[in-house]
Amino acid sequence: MPRASDPKLLARLARLELRARTAVEGLQGGRHRSRARGSSTTFAQHREYTPGDDPRRLDWKVLARTDRPIVREYEEETSLTLWIVLDASASMAFGSLDWSKWDYATWLAAALARVACNQQDRFGLVIARGSEATLALPAAGGEAHWHALVTRLEELRSAGEGDPGAALQQSAGLLERRGVVAWISDCFGEPHAAAQGISRLRHRGHDLLVLRVLDPAEIEFPYDQITQFENLEGAERLRLDPRAVRDAYLEEFEAAAISAANCAASAATSDACPPTNRSTSGSSNSSLAAARACAA
Repeated sequence: MPRASDPKLLARLARLELRARTAVEGLQGGRHRSRARGSSTTFAQHREYTPGDDPRRLDWKVLARTDRPIVREYEEETSLTLWIVLDASASMAFGSLDWSKWDYATWLAAALARVACNQQDRFGLVIARGSEATLALPAAGGEAHWHALVTRLEELRSAGEGDPGAALQQSAGLLERRGVVAWISDCFGEPHAAAQGISRLRHRGHDLLVLRVLDPAEIEFPYDQITQFENLEGAERLRLDPRAVRDAYLEEFEAAAISAANCAASAATSDACPPTNRSTSGSSNSSLAAARACAA
């Protein structure tokens, strides 16, 4: 797989574009809509003239037709601030391929930051380790800042245990500028904790992208012989015949995914998760999904 600094990868990323789906704040001169009103060419709305308004912004056609002083307002163009919240808990170390979930997550983080860099936008990095979140790199822009982010990613290792949703809640207090939050995680935790984190970010004006990273073995559970499973975020070990539990595992895994998706969708507009018909926590930190499998 290519490294984050691979020229072929960067050449492809140069043609991608990451845009804010909701209004964001930033420095003037960018290419994203803002809630602030400015002097660009994108019309926003009419409003009544108030003393102190620039007379040059009066809509003279409306004034002539209605005999009312009306001002034209325009969208202010701003730069995007991209916050990458990267789950670095121990469960991200799992991998059945030539790379782990953590490897893929760091490549994804570097790629997103590269897109923002190419657009002359700002980007920062928050590391969520277990249930704790720390600001690893403040938001800034430029080539040097992107290389600093890549260096930081290459130094990091996944470790620690806890609910990534709790770390997402903490991250909301670390982001000083409203923007787009890209949460990269396996999402193995309580759906309600993740929903609260999403609600908190939305309440602070952020847009959110949830990028779930899973290993094929976690989705398909392909084991067909007696296997020992080791909890990556605890000391538990379980030796069993996976064929005896495969159907139950896949059913629970799908139910947990649906529960998490429902909570995330609900959190975008409310503070509570919708009720579910199943008794499932959605947490896989102590289940087979977040375990290392060793053939016995």
